[in-house]
Amino acid sequence: MPCVNHPEVMEGLVQCSRCGKPFCRDCVVTLKALSYCAGCKTEQVKDIQSGSDTTQLELATIGKRFAAIFLDGLVILPVVFGIAFGLSFALIGAGTMGAGGEAGLVLMLGITVAASIPPLLYEGLMLQFYGQTLGKMALKIKVVTPEGNPISPGQAWGRAFTRVVFNNLRILALV
Repeated sequence: MPCVNHPEVMEGLVQCSRCGKPFCRDCVVTLKALSYCAGCKTEQVKDIQSGSDTTQLELATIGKRFAAIFLDGLVILPVVFGIAFGLSFALIGAGTMGAGGEAGLVLMLGITVAASIPPLLYEGLMLQFYGQTLGKMALKIKVVTPEGNPISPGQAWGRAFTRVVFNNLRILALV
């Protein structure tokens, strides 16, 4: 589709963030990192001045975030504990648990890594495909980019991996 105002321009078009129509770069202005055509610019400026800017995302409160993490914990912790206890009992049965020094540390790290896989998969897959975990869905929280777009698969897995790493560091610090 060509620029609404310049039908001869077919390349380098930008969509107006408000009406969604295509315009060339000469026909739009940028306000708060979003592009607007001349007609929508006036309305957007009025919205910003009145304090009713609809492009501003409503951020989840700390209470809602905590509750979402708590609910996600209720979903995933039974699986994590099952893996940790199962591996511990298997290692006790094999006579390798209770080994002191380096062997005990290696076993503990192995159990920690194995128990980290379900939370990583849960959060990574849920964020990649839905932008929400079950806890976030329950509290109507969605993970998006600053512009309000869905996060990329790389961002979803990066968040999940970072959360698992920091949770494991916190747990290992207690040992």
